[in-house]
Amino acid sequence: MRLFQALSAIGLLFTAGLASAQQPESVSELIASQGLAAAQEQLAALPDPGPDDLFALGGVRFLRGIEKTLQLRWQHNMVLKGVDMPVLRLPVPPNPSAKPFEPQLITGLFSRLLEDMKSSRAALAAIPPDAAIATRIDLASLWFDVNMNGKRDAGEDVIDLGARTLMSRAAIGTTAVADDLTVQFDTADRYWLMAYTDLLSGISEIVLAYDPTKAITQVLESDTAMKDFLGDTPPANAMDMQFGGWVDQFAMAYGALNSPPDAGHTRAAHAYLLRMIKENKSFWQVVATETDNTDEWIPNRDQTAALGYELPANAGKAWQAVLQDAEDILNGKLLISYWRISPAGGVNVKKLFMDPPVVDIVTWVQGAGLLPYLERGPTATPDSLNGFARIMSGDTALFAILFN
Repeated sequence: MRLFQALSAIGLLFTAGLASAQQPESVSELIASQGLAAAQEQLAALPDPGPDDLFALGGVRFLRGIEKTLQLRWQHNMVLKGVDMPVLRLPVPPNPSAKPFEPQLITGLFSRLLEDMKSSRAALAAIPPDAAIATRIDLASLWFDVNMNGKRDAGEDVIDLGARTLMSRAAIGTTAVADDLTVQFDTADRYWLMAYTDLLSGISEIVLAYDPTKAITQVLESDTAMKDFLGDTPPANAMDMQFGGWVDQFAMAYGALNSPPDAGHTRAAHAYLLRMIKENKSFWQVVATETDNTDEWIPNRDQTAALGYELPANAGKAWQAVLQDAEDILNGKLLISYWRISPAGGVNVKKLFMDPPVVDIVTWVQGAGLLPYLERGPTATPDSLNGFARIMSGDTALFAILFN
């Protein structure tokens, strides 16, 4: 299923990217044989980079940022079960010589990811607005050096990581791998990739706003203390083995959210998410003007996707309706319906970002914790998303990831 392979190659879930270059085949070969770090070093050293080189550098920096998160997690055996978040949901192999897990690792991971996204975006922003881009990349050449040994080991292909993240184990076994995964990324795709850097930057800012370091420290210390109480006594049952890890992870997340957040980070996240929508709109505007039909990543109505998937005629228009609702929600023009005052109004999401509250499940459900953010006014409906889902005929989630 080529659509799935395309999504696997963008890093999943909000987590992958592209690469390209003035001589595109050489970059694909460089990544395949030496990895992303070598490709980044070579592209950054070019004395007079052109538009294709800058696009390539932005794409490689994007992928390299993802790779760093995987490497950090592998170094510390940071396997977080049931955490459905970009980069944290990607699988990493066990490390028999792992370093101890430390409370500040999550904050450090997203701080570094934020800087890598800024670096990627800087390269893409340096491309002149009227410059034409036409770069080819073999998606099969992309891999992450997760275990940091400089070799392309089994399970490190971006497509393979995508399969294990986006699909069930049963579905993986029935998915055929396409023979040709070569795509030509063009001018419109610059905006597509910039939108993805904004998405990951916004998520990183939210994590930093609710810094989990203190909560993680408390959980780890209490876990150690309870093990000391148990000592050599055999446990009465296997409940801790079955549920203890999940309970600890929930306590870490809830402890972080139930602490005063940093408004500077939430406001920055708000700006990134709005810019993501702006870049995505720019993508659809530019792709609509294309007249070529050469190995397209996301085609317009008159083009063909290089990876073989087909887009319904109104797919782009339907997705832009979803984006418009998201933009109106972020700007406070549409409210999120709240059960105790519906249909009179709901929650103003913009206020949540501008003056972020402690996330207390009890007071949010009851209403006291959300009272400063409740307003009368129009609320968002699922109409645009439902319309997109009807057009995509069962592939809604996969195309949403592809479109960003």
